[in-house]
Amino acid sequence: MSDFFPEEIIEKILLRLPIKSLIKFTAVCKSWLSLIKTSTFVQSHLCTTIDSNNQNDAHLLLLSAYSYPPKECFSYEHHWLRWDSPEFGEYSNLSNPFPFFTYKNKRRDLRVFGTCNGLVCLESFDPDTGDFSPALIWNPSIRKIVMLPTPPACLTYNYRKYTSHGFGYDSHSNDYKVLRVVSRSDDHSDLSRFTTVVQVYSLAKGSWKRLGASVVPVDLQAGGSERPDFVNGCLHMLEVRLIVYYDDDHQEHRKCGGDSFIAYFNLATEVFGEIMIPEALRKDECSISRYGESLALIKEKRYNLDDPANCGCDIWVMKEYGVAESWTFLYSIVMVQATIFGFKRCGEVVLEETNVLRLRRMLSLDPKSGQVKVFGTEYCTYYFMDSFVESIVLLDHGKAISYQGEINSADPKKFIRGSLQ
Repeated sequence: MSDFFPEEIIEKILLRLPIKSLIKFTAVCKSWLSLIKTSTFVQSHLCTTIDSNNQNDAHLLLLSAYSYPPKECFSYEHHWLRWDSPEFGEYSNLSNPFPFFTYKNKRRDLRVFGTCNGLVCLESFDPDTGDFSPALIWNPSIRKIVMLPTPPACLTYNYRKYTSHGFGYDSHSNDYKVLRVVSRSDDHSDLSRFTTVVQVYSLAKGSWKRLGASVVPVDLQAGGSERPDFVNGCLHMLEVRLIVYYDDDHQEHRKCGGDSFIAYFNLATEVFGEIMIPEALRKDECSISRYGESLALIKEKRYNLDDPANCGCDIWVMKEYGVAESWTFLYSIVMVQATIFGFKRCGEVVLEETNVLRLRRMLSLDPKSGQVKVFGTEYCTYYFMDSFVESIVLLDHGKAISYQGEINSADPKKFIRGSLQ
């Protein structure tokens, strides 16, 4: 084919192909296979896809849920891609590569905690250590996975031990990284005595490293139901300022929580920073979420029989990322209980509503008109949503494993290795 078309023309054509066609074309000839698997081509294809999606307003959202079907003891993972549009139609149902993930003959559930540039990062509960650990990075578009090594042991005493994981992209080094924060509660007044350990996994290097104690903020604590949100090259976590006081009953110093703030971790510099939230909200029960290329702050308002209209949540948005003065109140959502999953490009919010009878349903809500679209699958508990772009990232990774259909074991010998099948 190169005898008829210049190589640069062939490359431009290949860059515009959809992924399924592109994968088929790796079998045309060795030169095409070599070209498509280069890191430069993989990154160029991603940029071309993002530009095309922006021009055609064809964006996707990844939603994940788990279910406990009747008479079943184990949960099942489910993943869907939906159009990021007012119609919110289903684009595809992703085949779960690990319906029964096992390790040392023990059943382990997998949960999504982050996605970026077509990669999905999942964690699993380790019965040996009693905590969660990042397990694998998955590209469902090309059916490839990379198994993560077990993080080095830290804070081995498991009582009141908590973990948080985040996933994102370091554009400076073209590397995907996993942030792992491990905390153990204690009552020491010496704030220089860290109870939080921070570890970072590099996909390019294939290894974990532990950050020095001087880099870890005193107030950084793992745990909670929130996952760090990846925005503008940083992972963001809502934290509480620690205050030390003297407990007369126990005759010792203790730590307690004060004002809330947003801590962020820059994946390129691997340094922490802070973003202040509105003063009026610093002592309220809040959560954060990605809002386009910035952040949203959700103030929770619990249901009260004496004031049933004052429930649900208030939505604040940082209009200019990183500028604390740009926090702006947008609107309130009035319902018994609203759990925010994220925001669509059109301004609609995806949430789970719980009514007074404790019945739950998933909604896509237009805050301007008040119109809602009910969606969801019976027996499923939704827990994750974020923007998604199909890509061929991992195609050039030496340790990526290809698979066909669903995998029922974590035994690497049962995977299809090597070139694409």
